[in-house]
Amino acid sequence: MSSRDNLIEPSAQPVNYATNHDQSLDESQNTRLMEVPPSSPSFETKQDELRLFEPKKRLINKKGRLQAIAQKVPKKAKLYLSDVFTTSIDLKWHWVILLFCLSYILSWFFFGTLWWFIVLGRGKDVCLTEVKSWTSAFLFSIETQQTIGYGYRGITPKCPEGVILLQLQCIIGIFLDAFLLGLTFAKISRPRERAKTVMFSKYAAITKRDNKMCLMFRVGDVRKSQIVEAHIRAQLFRKLTTEEGLTLPYYQQDLRLCYDWRNCDYDDNRNQVFIMLPLTIYHIIDENSPLYDITPEKLRTQEFEIIIVLDGIVEATGMNTQPKTSYLNDEILWGFEFENVLEKSQHTGKKYWIDFSKFDIMRKINIPSSSPRELYEKLWQDDMDINSDYSVSFPGLYI
Repeated sequence: MSSRDNLIEPSAQPVNYATNHDQSLDESQNTRLMEVPPSSPSFETKQDELRLFEPKKRLINKKGRLQAIAQKVPKKAKLYLSDVFTTSIDLKWHWVILLFCLSYILSWFFFGTLWWFIVLGRGKDVCLTEVKSWTSAFLFSIETQQTIGYGYRGITPKCPEGVILLQLQCIIGIFLDAFLLGLTFAKISRPRERAKTVMFSKYAAITKRDNKMCLMFRVGDVRKSQIVEAHIRAQLFRKLTTEEGLTLPYYQQDLRLCYDWRNCDYDDNRNQVFIMLPLTIYHIIDENSPLYDITPEKLRTQEFEIIIVLDGIVEATGMNTQPKTSYLNDEILWGFEFENVLEKSQHTGKKYWIDFSKFDIMRKINIPSSSPRELYEKLWQDDMDINSDYSVSFPGLYI
């Protein structure tokens, strides 16, 4: 068998199956359709065939949300209520709006009823002027708490209980304003929303760079304001059985990441990135990588999940943000490259265009289908053979 038999024929045109995948993917259902490249060695399919995969569990979905739910927590309600502000921020928007409206309306109703009880006990126009009914007492409660003051209704100094109730309503009203407005502002400005404008490629790929096998994916930011002090890291989760027979369902291993595959040393901090342009992030698959023995067949059969976390500071607010995504084993393609997204402006020529419509487009390339271990051993053996021939031909020059 020649070395040509282990190579993958390149495709004539770039293939965008990330886009097609989005059109057929419905996360609300328990099925996932995926268009598979017919020539990819990672899958066994016929031409233009759509395979229906069984639903797979994942820790982090493509939007970066945790898919694990805490169950049977002792005194869960007490724990959540002990930190009511964080619990309120974590509520969905429709619950926050409902809480906002009900808090004010119920406080107006409550104090309006108390004002009406004072009127009934003391008589009309004794403690309050122009309060003739419960409705007018309710309106007086709104005017007092919101400091509207139309001028028709007011409190007299004849009733000490009225003065005390007025002070109490003002204090509670200020507390409600501070809590609800602070809650709304904190929820609007929370960095989770900033993470939505950081894009990760739908698929990762295993490729070859300067005789190095690499796992790569793409990350980009669509905003002009930068994420400063950005660090990116990756962790692989897989099932592991120890020598004692203990099965660990989510064994966790770090994957070293860098943006420069030529200079990705372990003793250097190469995971700090500057996302001025869309970046391709690499994991060098070497003897220290858990993917050292990966092959197209193992990539198809072995189940694992790689979680990507980008940690940085939002330039506009100074808050920390943490966009996340993950790749399952069938979302890692063997022998593919990302298309270029950077172009010069056709109008001015002084600026660059970043074409995010090509962000997920990948094209087939020609790489061996052997594992990185086998590839490196073959390269080492070839190098030894060359050096051996060189030393025989020129024994005096070989060192």
